[in-house]
This record gives sequence, structure tokens and C-alpha cells, in this order.
Amino acid sequence: MLRTIVVSAALCATEAQAQQRPEAPGDRTGPGATAPTLPAFSRPAPALVPPIDAPAATVPAVDDAGIVIADVDVAGGPGSAPAAADWAPTPDPVTGLTLEQPPSRGFDAAWVKHQFALNGLIGARMPLDRTTALIQLINLAFVRNGYINSGVRITGGALVDGGVLHLVLVFGRLTADGDASPVIVRWGAGGARGLTSGFVTDRMQAAREVPLNALSIERAFRLLSENPAIATVRADLRPGARPGEATLALTVDPAPRIDLYASVANSRSPAVGAQRGAIGGSIRNLITAGDLASAEAGITAGQPDASASYQTPIFGTRTNFLMRGGYNLASVVDRPLVPLDISARDWNVEAGLDQTLVLRPLTPRPAGGWRAARSISVGVRLAHRETATFLLGQPFSFSPGAVDGRSDYTALRLVGDWVERGISQVTALSVTFTQGLAGSRVIPTNPVDAAALLDRVPTTDFRALLVQASHARRLTSDGLEVRLRLTGQWAEGLLYSGERLAAGGDATVRGYRETLALVDRGLIGSVELYQPVSLSGRGADAHGVNLAAFGVSAFVDGAVLGNARDPQPRPDRLASVGAGLAWVPADAITARVSYAYALIDAPQVGSRDLQDRGFQFRVTLHPLALLRRR
Repeated sequence: MLRTIVVSAALCATEAQAQQRPEAPGDRTGPGATAPTLPAFSRPAPALVPPIDAPAATVPAVDDAGIVIADVDVAGGPGSAPAAADWAPTPDPVTGLTLEQPPSRGFDAAWVKHQFALNGLIGARMPLDRTTALIQLINLAFVRNGYINSGVRITGGALVDGGVLHLVLVFGRLTADGDASPVIVRWGAGGARGLTSGFVTDRMQAAREVPLNALSIERAFRLLSENPAIATVRADLRPGARPGEATLALTVDPAPRIDLYASVANSRSPAVGAQRGAIGGSIRNLITAGDLASAEAGITAGQPDASASYQTPIFGTRTNFLMRGGYNLASVVDRPLVPLDISARDWNVEAGLDQTLVLRPLTPRPAGGWRAARSISVGVRLAHRETATFLLGQPFSFSPGAVDGRSDYTALRLVGDWVERGISQVTALSVTFTQGLAGSRVIPTNPVDAAALLDRVPTTDFRALLVQASHARRLTSDGLEVRLRLTGQWAEGLLYSGERLAAGGDATVRGYRETLALVDRGLIGSVELYQPVSLSGRGADAHGVNLAAFGVSAFVDGAVLGNARDPQPRPDRLASVGAGLAWVPADAITARVSYAYALIDAPQVGSRDLQDRGFQFRVTLHPLALLRRR
């Protein structure tokens, strides 16, 4: 009986896949910070273990005189099986047999024996079919609580009238050879690509549990399938050679190890050259399994910039170490200002740890539908930035906190991230608190003006709180989405320019030039409707390409801005309306253009640019991903 239930519960093959290309960590604060990127909508994967229907109830035969069971002896090893939080026993509608909610310790031998007493099957003459029906009901309770290869079976030979019913309680497990992991890991056609079997089995700790719980296995399997280091994973869960045993084999296709990309966009301030071209790439499993190293180099008006980052799991599967750095040169290219030879040099480094507190995959609800995937993480960072500015080739201070054209500061950041991803809506929220530790500061030479001067520069122990949120929701079955974005920053006082909030441009308020304003405090929001369209009326081909795939959008952007000290930004409010068109033939290539009309005039500074006319564009190509689709 126990084997029959296990065989019906086991699914020979289930496949799931990661659903988006991960991104390298970027700026959490300052002019380069943007609202968190929204993850893709979840796509439900088939269940590793399908729902179990109740077996047909055994109807007592009318000519069954029955037997008397003097006692019930339940043998089995120590231990118990905790009940699922949402499980509650229900009486069998045909036999009237019922089960009792197990105590806090869960299902064990004592609980099994008590069910016979509860249903009056000890010391009374009852049809034998009623006894077997109760055993069947007990085994079904184990299965519905996830213990698909646990349960009770009759031992001790034929049952005699007035005798003892001998049962054995079997706690199921996955079997392995010797000390090997109970999970068998096989690699797909592309090989391991730098991953290790340990990386996989460390994330399947539920496979070592006794009794084996298919709900825990399924949860771990779904989390594994969502890991960005894995492209697809196929599970094969089968009954073992003996009752209570099972085998689990995973066939893993790691994510492509190397990715390269090239992009061009008018994403920089026109004052230093609006158009920026960049090349970059990433490599997985460079030093340890699951790590990611990324780098990018760009050029704007002949001036280079570069950034690099590295992140890796450390101290287990839920702690990540990350570090990143950047270097940037810029020169003012606006024609009226070119004779002043204004330029800047900036570099920054940051390192820290992230700890995942909650990690829940997309899971089916008992009553139907899906419970959204959720992750909550916290972290700490130590950041340092140095900036030097020049006028006519000589150091010159343009921003608060600079001394002889040079500013530097060190800060501690406490960060938190919350992401919820469902099949019809996704939400991402990030919070960053920054505490200044040290930095450059003007030293007054005139005691009379000291107080006024120090009031106009940042303090080295500055504090700022930045909250960023993004949300998307599908409104119709044909893909219409509403997308919301909100960023707010509060600062206790003046901030260094590298910590200020930027407003204006593609990622904040479209219709205005990039980094139109840098402020200490502000609130920036956007509401957008997005509709994917296929001009051919067909979906992607077998290679995942649809040359006729586009996306159209309409949006409203706005911002309210202010500084902790005068002067205040002018204007202190921005607002725009606009529309966008994106060409998305595959995830390996995207091209996007948008136009926005500024509803509030902003003073024109320097030469008029395409951004000042409301136009923004970006083209990105991942050549290796494109080749892999052929």
C-alpha cells in the first residue's frame, strides 16, 4: 500500500529555468543611482510532485463479521514528521473515519496508534476493511503533508481475531551510495561551465532530511531553478528499491559562462557630451562556483570611463561578498564653455556583505493560484570616493566640500532590499542609509566668516536616507502593463556631490537633459503604460527571435527637488509627458527611443542638445547570446 502511493506521487521529469539575465551591482546612491530594476514576471514550472488525490474509500462488506484487535503495536525508529501549517484532517465521507491533528512534535508512532483508539478500532469487533481503510487514510495524511515515501504498513503475518495488529512506521529518505550526496548531479550538454556539484547540493539541503519531505524538496528545487548561475535544471524523483526509499537526480545546465555586450545611448549630460558608447562583459565561476565578475568601459566625447565589480557566495548559500569600483574622466564640451577648459576626474570603490533573510520561490497555493516569490536581504557597505575638478588646467572647486578642487569622503551604508515576483505583478524596494565617516572640509582662515562658511559645506558625518521602489502589473491577457517608479531621498544637511540625488534624463524625469539638477532632497516618480506588439501577429521562432516584436509606451514623469541649504534648485519642480518605442526582437538585442515634452520650463544652459528637445535613445547588443540562438 505504501509503495503504491509513492509510485503515484513520483514525477519522472520536471524542468525549470532561470528567467532573466542578472546585472552587476551598480551605484546605490548619487547621480548614478536609479530605481531598482524590476525582475521578470514569474513563470510557473511544473510541480516536482503533483497533487495526490484521495484513494477510493474502502466500503465495509455486509457479510464481514469483523475481528477484534486487542492492541496495536507500531514499530519504527525514533523521530517524527512535523505537519504542514495549513493541513487539517477531514473525516472520510464514506467510512466516517477521522484523524486527529498531530501534536507539536508531529506524526510519530504514538500518533499512529492513537488514531486506532480514536476511531474505536481497539477492543471492539470491527470489519477488517475498516482497519485497512484507516491505514490508507493515515498514509494519505503523510503524503498530503509532503512525506511521499513515509507511512505505515502491516507486518507480523496474518491478523487473527483477538490478536495484536503489528505495524511499522517507515520514515522515507533519499538513498545514496556510501557517504555520497543523496542528490545525483548530472550536467547538460554544455558541461559544468565552472559550476560544481557541491554548488548544487548545498542548495538542496532538504534532500538530506529524514523523513524526506517533497514540499521542502520542491521549494529547494524551485529556488535552485531561479538561481542566476543556472539556466535550466531537470529533476527526476523516483521510488527506490525498498519501501521508504527514493532517488533524486538533477540534470543541470549552467548559465552561459561569458557574456559580452555593446551599447550606445545619449545617457550623459550634454555639458560633457551626451552620447556614450560602451563595451562590457561578465564571466561566471571565475574563482569560485557561483561568482560573477563584470567590467565595462565607455567613452564620452573622447573621455574614458570604466567600472568593474565582483560578487561571490561566502559563508554559505545566503551570504554574498561584493566589491566594485569605477573611474571617470569628463570635460565640458559646451561650446561657450570650451575656452575655460573645465574637466573632472573621479574614482570610487565600495565593498560589503549581503545577507538574505527570506528566500521563497513561486509556489502553488492549496486553494489554487500561486504565491509570489519573495526575497528580503540586508547588507553593509564601506564606500570611498575622490573627485578632482579643474579650470584652465588648474584645480578649482565647483561643489560644496571641495578643497582646492579636490573632494573625498568615506561612508558606511546600511542597505535593504525586498523583491516580490508573481505571475502578474512584480515589486522591488530598496532602502539605503548612508553615514559619513570622514571627508574633505574647508578650514576657515577668517574666524569672522567661519560659521557662515562651514554652514555652506557638507559635514564629514553627513547622513542620508534613500528609498527606491518599482512596481509593474499586467492589466490584460495581451500583455498591457502599468509600471510605477518612485525615488525619494532625505538628507540631514548638505551632501557631497557624489551623494546627491540627480533629476533629469532617461532614468528619472524624461524631457529634460541628463543630470539637470543635483540636490540633497527630492522625490521623483513615474507612471507608465507599456504594451508589447508583434507586427507579424506571431510569437518568437524556435530560436527565440521575433523581428516584428515591439513595445510602445506612454508615461508621465515628475519630481520635487530641494537642498538642505540655499541656493535652491530652479526650477524646484519638473514634470513631463511622453511616449516611447522599443524594438525587442530577442533578449540579445534591444533598441529604444523615447520623446517627452517638458511641462515646466528649465533654464537653458549651454548648447541645445537632442535631450533638450525631449529625445532619448539606447541600443544594446549581446553578440554571444545572439550567436547562441543560431
